[in-house]
Amino acid sequence: MKPRVKLTNATLISIKSDSEDKVKQALYATFAEDSKNGKKGEALFTTKVMEVIGLEYRTFGADFYTLDAEPKDFEVNVFEFNLMHECMYSPDDLLELRDMLPASC
Repeated sequence: MKPRVKLTNATLISIKSDSEDKVKQALYATFAEDSKNGKKGEALFTTKVMEVIGLEYRTFGADFYTLDAEPKDFEVNVFEFNLMHECMYSPDDLLELRDMLPASC
């Protein structure tokens, strides 16, 4: 089993899609300490969340993450999530951009 990576300032992102029945979720967080995956304070987007047990999250890539607190909830559409992921925007960054995004996105 892979070691658990400690995360802080986590947000559970729910991705709405009209073409899929199931809502996918991913985590956005920062590393709480240096690890082989990243340096303390760097941002992280996980792959699809597969299992949640308390504050422990397992993702599609079989990575394990331990959060230091319950994550905030944030809902986005597919376009917004792709924009966040490609540009490494935080949920707060996206909230600032939402007013400028086309309504059809």
